[in-house]
Amino acid sequence: ILAQAILAQGPSQRAERRRGRRGSARPLRRGGPCRIYCGGRAGAPDSGGMLATLSSEGNQILHKPKNDIDTRHKVVRFGTIFESPDEDEERKYRYHHQRQDLRVSKGCIPVDFESYLPLNEGHSLFLETREGGVGEDGRSVGPQYRVSWKLDREVLAAGDGDGWYTDFDELWTKVLAQFEHKNLLGETTLDYLDADPFVLFGIDDPVTQQALRKLERFPCLKCVGSTPTFDDWAAYLRVDPLDSEMKWLVQAFLETELPKPWTCYKGVGSIVCYIRSDTGQVTWKHPFYDYFRQLRDFCRDAAAHGRAEEIMKVRCNRLLWTYEATRVETDHEQEPLISPEYLSRLADIFGFDIKVHGCIVRNLKAQLKIFARSYREKQDVDMADIINCAETLQRDVEKYSEMQDHWMHKVREEVRFDLHLLSNGELQCVNCGKIALSFCLECKDYLCLGCYDSLHTRGSRLHHAPFRLVPCALCVNKPAKLLCTFTDKSLCHKCYAMEHIKQLPPDGKENQPRRIDYLQQYQRYAQFAQERNDKFKQSGVVPPLELEGGYDDEEAYEAVLSTDWHPFYDARGVKFYHNFVTGERMRQSPRHVPNTADPGAELPDATRSGRFGRSTFGKMNSPGRPGTRGMSTSGSALGRSGSMSPKRDTSRQNFNGKNVSFEASQPLALEGFDALETSPKARTMAAADPDLRTLRPPYRKTQPHEVQPL
Repeated sequence: ILAQAILAQGPSQRAERRRGRRGSARPLRRGGPCRIYCGGRAGAPDSGGMLATLSSEGNQILHKPKNDIDTRHKVVRFGTIFESPDEDEERKYRYHHQRQDLRVSKGCIPVDFESYLPLNEGHSLFLETREGGVGEDGRSVGPQYRVSWKLDREVLAAGDGDGWYTDFDELWTKVLAQFEHKNLLGETTLDYLDADPFVLFGIDDPVTQQALRKLERFPCLKCVGSTPTFDDWAAYLRVDPLDSEMKWLVQAFLETELPKPWTCYKGVGSIVCYIRSDTGQVTWKHPFYDYFRQLRDFCRDAAAHGRAEEIMKVRCNRLLWTYEATRVETDHEQEPLISPEYLSRLADIFGFDIKVHGCIVRNLKAQLKIFARSYREKQDVDMADIINCAETLQRDVEKYSEMQDHWMHKVREEVRFDLHLLSNGELQCVNCGKIALSFCLECKDYLCLGCYDSLHTRGSRLHHAPFRLVPCALCVNKPAKLLCTFTDKSLCHKCYAMEHIKQLPPDGKENQPRRIDYLQQYQRYAQFAQERNDKFKQSGVVPPLELEGGYDDEEAYEAVLSTDWHPFYDARGVKFYHNFVTGERMRQSPRHVPNTADPGAELPDATRSGRFGRSTFGKMNSPGRPGTRGMSTSGSALGRSGSMSPKRDTSRQNFNGKNVSFEASQPLALEGFDALETSPKARTMAAADPDLRTLRPPYRKTQPHEVQPL
């Protein structure tokens, strides 16, 4: 009779009855004593709902308890069990449920738990939990819950906040009310959702509680996406992802491949399971987990006691072992050990970034050869070699930094020196330590007269402009400050007052000495040095420091100290150049572009221009095109003999005194690996001629310096 009366009511009245019954009959108490769950949608025919509503007279309405719920949830992430030294706070993360059939369930409310519930309408409901933290009163809030649906994760019952609730039953009541108010779901789906949300989403599930207890004792690899991330592997190894000293260990664990009998798949709760195909064994433990766990403990102990060289030794052994392993498993030609990849990894072992410290590449190659020889003989790297390598690389970095600072700052800064201290004899020679009596305007060093003469006798230093002080005629070591007008001798204050004035006749003592003005003398020297430098640059006797192509000062510095491009050999023995900063590779040397001014270079003639007419350099050299250098556009510049005559005399003397024409020089047409455009590709030739389909690229097994004798 009651069921028929409820069915006779309209949908709106049934919804109000449902909400009123849910609010009065579902007093949920998480973390306290046991509660009796009496949820259920009232009035749904054959729903099996748990109608536990009390009438106004206090009589209990008979109902059929909703004991068995068809669970459809899928756990995305099990989360972790919350632990706290405070028992009251920890009790809030526990539940104790007792249903109408007196069935009691206990368990933990996990943190970072996530699951979804597929619906008949094609969408899914998602549940997330998190740690609530501390409230305004200073007490623990307990776990918080949020429900969303659809693929874009639209938050339900968000209100003015972000959708997080501390009372799960209040949240679930609002979610169902929103569905009923907007008619988003059908009656069958609403009947199914009108149940305990802890059971619907899998928190109150034996599988979930068993997995949480197992995860507390045994670590596992979790993979929410398609592949595990770096943070997932770090969490599996119990390592902080932000720990720079352990980053290499996590990366090595990540790159380690499974042995052949083992495969893996993603199981329930995004846990990666490993299965052995020959025996059928399934486990959460990675086959190499114990090895990396012991390696983690060893590295932590070595770092705590200041034994960083032992960690470097282990990593070097692993580097060489990895190369040997890949060499055995690879069927094709193996890349050499001296390669950009292994040099980058070796630099990382010793704490250097090869992109920043390119100056250590040469020593890295030498040290890697030493490690490989030791590993081949004893299957281990010597500790002495590790220490020596660390000291050598550190010394190279310090030297390069000092040289870089000198070239970028000290050489470029203006001439600044303390004339007052220099004239008072308070500065010392940078070479011998005596009192400085001169200052080199180019070297910017304080020197005594003897050291200046010995250091500026050859090379470009021969043309440096010095600023010299007048030495004292008596002591010779100190700069002169006074000029005796009677004897015309330059003397310092001490020698003039203590010795020289005693030797003068009475009429000579009456003559006052004249003070030497070094400031006026310095200004005259500086002007003379500037004029001489400009004169040398114009005449070409001392050519300015510039590279071929007209580089400015910044580019000249980079050309002298460039540490970006480095030579290597590939598996075929062909030399190439690698740039660690940009990751580029090229066959042609970046330091030099062949041109017609090189010794032994042939001048371009009609036959060569016709052969390389399609190349980039051929276009530059062809007559009638803009940008042609040193050639007439009409072809009149070519004489009868076929030689090229320049338009004007643009030659100048090089450092050896020979005249070299820079305006008439042109880039040479490159061939082979260095060519910008090569001959037609093999597949094009094979399409035109079927007999050429067996064409293969050139192959070289030996290094250029290991050519076998004929």
